[in-house]
Amino acid sequence: MKQNKIFGACAAAVVGLLLVCMAVVPVSAENGICAVGVPGGSLLIDETKGVDCTASAGSYIGPYVPGVTYQIVANCKYFDTNDVIGGTAEFRLKGSDGTEDTKIINDILVMDNSWEGTLSVLFTPDSPGAYHWDITCIRGSESATSRGDLILS
Repeated sequence: MKQNKIFGACAAAVVGLLLVCMAVVPVSAENGICAVGVPGGSLLIDETKGVDCTASAGSYIGPYVPGVTYQIVANCKYFDTNDVIGGTAEFRLKGSDGTEDTKIINDILVMDNSWEGTLSVLFTPDSPGAYHWDITCIRGSESATSRGDLILS
């Protein structure tokens, strides 16, 4: 009877680890790092009839597994209509440990400087808990920021 209880607990632990491993995706073929992808949210700068900045961060809730790295990815889009000319458009993702990824676009007169892409940071927590990241977009005097959550138990 005691052996069945131990086997059940071990089987549950193995199944849990397999589920986490199934969610792991390669981050870079060059360095061989694998990470769990976390939707970090979206950033939008739209120059249609002025400037509008929008930030909407995501969240992720899951089990804490020692040694697992998370890749937080924010989708970004800059829609340049030449309604506003000059200056820069900036997208920023700041991870829980202070790591940052930034994209700065110079707005050149008469050119379509529109851009769409992603920002990402890697984070390996050392214990269960609540971790946060911030996404920000800035265009001139307009800006927007949102905070995302990584909750590991």
